[in-house]
Amino acid sequence: MKKLDRQRALAIAICCAVVLLIIAVITTALTDEEDKLEALPAATLHTESFKYEPMDGLSTTAPQAFVYDVNEDKFLLLKGEDKVIYPASTTKLLTALLALEYLSPDEIIICGEEVSYIESGSSIAYIKEGMSLSVEMLIEGMLLPSGNDAAYALAAATGRKIAENKDLAPREAVDTFIERMNSYAKEIGLCGSNFCVPDGYYGDEHYSTIEDMMIVSRLAMKNEVIMKYAGISEQFVVYESGESNTWVNTNLCLDEDSPYYCRYINGLKTGSLDDYYNIICTASFGEKDCIIGLFGLETKEIRYSEAKKLAEKLF
Repeated sequence: MKKLDRQRALAIAICCAVVLLIIAVITTALTDEEDKLEALPAATLHTESFKYEPMDGLSTTAPQAFVYDVNEDKFLLLKGEDKVIYPASTTKLLTALLALEYLSPDEIIICGEEVSYIESGSSIAYIKEGMSLSVEMLIEGMLLPSGNDAAYALAAATGRKIAENKDLAPREAVDTFIERMNSYAKEIGLCGSNFCVPDGYYGDEHYSTIEDMMIVSRLAMKNEVIMKYAGISEQFVVYESGESNTWVNTNLCLDEDSPYYCRYINGLKTGSLDDYYNIICTASFGEKDCIIGLFGLETKEIRYSEAKKLAEKLF
């Protein structure tokens, strides 16, 4: 009997130790997350506050996030909005918007040296110097495989249009684009962002805010060319110069064969840096349209599962 009591006591002690260990791990993870968020620079917020009416039961593990009701013009969820975010490839939404201010979708672009400006480890659309693609296809190349090469090709072509100089050197053309990108950002209502590259693959000086990225996303959602491609999961493409490729969207919420597929999600853009994953999704059902933005998640998989969870909660 005493032996049985000792075994029971040992089992209880082990269970208690496991529970305490789990609590310690969770507490440490939450503390680390809070420390990371606290370390971020403060965001410049809009002087005129956006309407915010929290929706019951709407929550996310993302350190920074928003859910925005397009029809009602209000936030349903805001988290970590007082700190800057690093937009990564969600920057390409602004790149596309600005390019379409100067270039026609069917205009043909001969890609140059600028496609080699991408950083090592970049996501690419497999575009090389000398290849020809339409502006519309370059936008698709940014949105589906998240091609940094497509972003630079588009930036250089737009930069030359801005400068009204078709012979402008690639580096100068890209720099011209970035300068206009920042002034354009202010024109459309952004107040807390600074953009250094067209693809978003940069350091701490390339940043934005929850509020600013909502504005960019809302404009992108209204753009026919962007939305034509933002919801495509995979497409076989043939460049104007004859090369072919199959582009696969980095947003697995659009892939019907993925466990993260969500029938309500119809766009928009992912973004990735080292251990820092973002996703901006447009989600619709009936006459209701929403935008979900998640920033700073630790893995790709978590961003998809969190986006799906929020979309399903919304509808």
